[in-house]
Amino acid sequence: MEPYMADMVNLIELIPGTRLSLTNGLVAEVVDNPRDGMWVIVRYLGSSGNESQAGEEEMIFAQDISEILYE
Repeated sequence: MEPYMADMVNLIELIPGTRLSLTNGLVAEVVDNPRDGMWVIVRYLGSSGNESQAGEEEMIFAQDISEILYE
C-alpha cells in the first residue's frame, strides 16, 4: 500500500496493526483505537537513530502522524 499524508487520515478507521510514521521521526504501530476520532494508542517500534522509546505505548493525535506506512 502506498503511504499517504496525515491530513487524509481518519483516525476512526485505523485498526490495530497499522504502522505509522510520526512527526517526531518514530515509527509506531496502532495497538488500540477508542474510535472517538481524537486519538489512538500506539507502541513505538523504532526510529532513525533513536531506539530508546521502542516498546513504549502512548496516546497520539492526528497531528502527530506524518504518514500511514501500511495497514
